[in-house]
Amino acid sequence: MSTKKKQLLLGSVLTALALHLPYSIAQTAVDAPNGSVMEQPISVPSPTDLEVNPGECWVYGQIKPREVEKTVAVTVKDSHTTIEVTPAEIKRGYKQVVTREGTVTYRLQPATYKRVAEQVLVRPETTRFVKVPAVYEERQKRVVVEEARTVIEQCNSIGGAAAFCAKEIPAKEQWVKVQVLVQPEQSKVEVVPAKYETVTKWVVDQPARVVEVSLAPKLEEVPVDEVVKPASANPRQVPAQTRQMQLKSYSGKPKMVMRRAVCNGDLNSSLISSLQQRLADVGYNPGPVDGMLGEKTIKALQSFQGDNELAIGAITFESLDSLGVRHGN
Repeated sequence: MSTKKKQLLLGSVLTALALHLPYSIAQTAVDAPNGSVMEQPISVPSPTDLEVNPGECWVYGQIKPREVEKTVAVTVKDSHTTIEVTPAEIKRGYKQVVTREGTVTYRLQPATYKRVAEQVLVRPETTRFVKVPAVYEERQKRVVVEEARTVIEQCNSIGGAAAFCAKEIPAKEQWVKVQVLVQPEQSKVEVVPAKYETVTKWVVDQPARVVEVSLAPKLEEVPVDEVVKPASANPRQVPAQTRQMQLKSYSGKPKMVMRRAVCNGDLNSSLISSLQQRLADVGYNPGPVDGMLGEKTIKALQSFQGDNELAIGAITFESLDSLGVRHGN
């Protein structure tokens, strides 16, 4: 096998290691017609318009869409109008009522009287406002907290060649309880009937004769209620209630690129230690800085590559340059 092909195969091995997928380093076993096992070389796609020099390793990597998080306000209770009712102001007073009319009598034959009843208005008819509370209905509202997205994963193909398959990840939704205004707060008018008081009085049934005698009218004070200020109802706007929710979306589409990677022979403990230290410095946990390329170091590198829109799949020169890790040309 040529040196160039070995380097490409080594880059593919690094890609499979970073993506945690099984991969054969040199060859794939297939069944022969006679029942024996044949070894078939793996077909590795070659880059287009890419100059590859001796001693270099190149790998295919994935650039994932950029994750975007934002906070939005979700209305959990609609705005409504409430009504403030002010009762009427009543003032107590007095009213003079004639309880016996004035007349003329005679000395020889006094006048005769009869008693009559009369209804006197002591409180007029008034109105008052009664508040009818608003009616709400509890409903479920569906909120998309994470959009659907497409990811690319390595999969098997006919012939054993390395392949990548696009997989659709469905959106994530969350149901939120909200209160919807069904009937706004209202007011209704009630009528308070007028109040009357029965007063009896004397009236002349037959006037006196011969001698006139003047009889003055008789007055009495009756307590009455007077409306000083009528009842009123004033509407007031109550704002809607909202809830802050975190929504996640993805910018762009996944794509496959080819990047130069560190060859197996150049991947020493000093370079891995520098990589681990720089990952820890920028906030990614690679595990202990021990110069060993373990699972934590690979996951930390993948997270850094994904967050910075770099090719994911191997220890590329692009990632080392972005981290500021020195490496050989």
